Amino acid sequence: MRPTPPSIPNSISRYAYAELRAFCRQYSEKKSKAAALADVSSPALTGMPHATGISDPVSRAVERRERLLRDCNMIEQAAAVPSNGAYYHALILNCCHGVGYVYIDPSILPTSKRSSFFIARREFFWELWKLRNNGDEF
Repeated sequence: MRPTPPSIPNSISRYAYAELRAFCRQYSEKKSKAAALADVSSPALTGMPHATGISDPVSRAVERRERLLRDCNMIEQAAAVPSNGAYYHALILNCCHGVGYVYIDPSILPTSKRSSFFIARREFFWELWKLRNNGDEF
């Protein structure tokens, strides 16, 4: 990633970008884990002794699933912002699945200008940074 001058709006630090990029790369993993947790039910009562503490594995699984879905929704919301969602699928492919710009199907890109895609990508990471940090400053 090329360093950006502070005069350019919507710029984040190099380390924040690396953190958000790693966060996005977990998108498909989080989706699949959330789908697997959708069918969690209470364990069968066998009458055998178990742990001494009070625990509710179903509610813990539901909380984990909600956290995973919240992260996925955060990425999807950030992808819908640049150009009013025109780059949504291209950004998900590029940022979350690691598909390079050259390999993205041109039919899902609203324009053939490479620079406009990367401007939308920068806006995507800016929006994602704001969503993850709830508007906190650097």
